Order: sequence, then structure tokens, then C-alpha cells
Amino acid sequence: MAAGDGDRQWRSVPDALMSAWGDVFDASQEGETLSAPCPVCGATTLHRWFDRHRADPRIIAGLPWWGQGSQWQWCSSCRCYLHASGWVPVWWETAIEVDPSTLTHTPAPIEDVIERMR
Repeated sequence: MAAGDGDRQWRSVPDALMSAWGDVFDASQEGETLSAPCPVCGATTLHRWFDRHRADPRIIAGLPWWGQGSQWQWCSSCRCYLHASGWVPVWWETAIEVDPSTLTHTPAPIEDVIERMR
């Protein structure tokens, strides 16, 4: 599937599960692939990826941040996702390289890169 082709299939995290979704991602510093089950479908196919925009190291609420950027959180099985702008944590490291010009609101381009790496 070409980057962006699966955009129609992606859907937002259901409102009723948004808190549980956030709890799973907030509790993890595992990197791109989380070991926790998806709060929506129960599959262990949760992922996250940050795109660092601007270095601006600082401590906020006692936690160290690298700077500003964007984050995608998604489940490869049920294709629920969340995309947001905000602060990128200092623990974030990735070997996944995604062409910034391919990024969309959905995680489709990032998922495509991960699939090619497998």
C-alpha cells in the first residue's frame, strides 16, 4: 500500500476509550512498539512515532522534554489512531526514518515504513 492509500480506513479512537488509550501510551517508554494491548480491540499491535520539529529542551511538570513536535499513536489491527502536536520526550529514539513530505494526519506513511522494515 502506498503512503496515504489507507487513510480512508483509519479512524479516531472512540471517545469512550480515549482515557484508557491515553493511560496506555502515558505509561510506556517502549518506543515505536508497545507491549500493552490496544484498549479498543485488545490486539498487541500498538505503535507510536514522534516527528521532532524544533529543539527546545526544557523541564515541564518535572519531566524532561526534547522540544516540540508531532506524535502519532495507533493500532495496526483495528486502525484506530490519535495524532497530536506537543512536546517530544527526551527518551524518544527511533531508527525509523519517514520522509516528512509524506506525513499525513493518519499514521499510514509511518505504518508503511514499519511494514517495509519487517
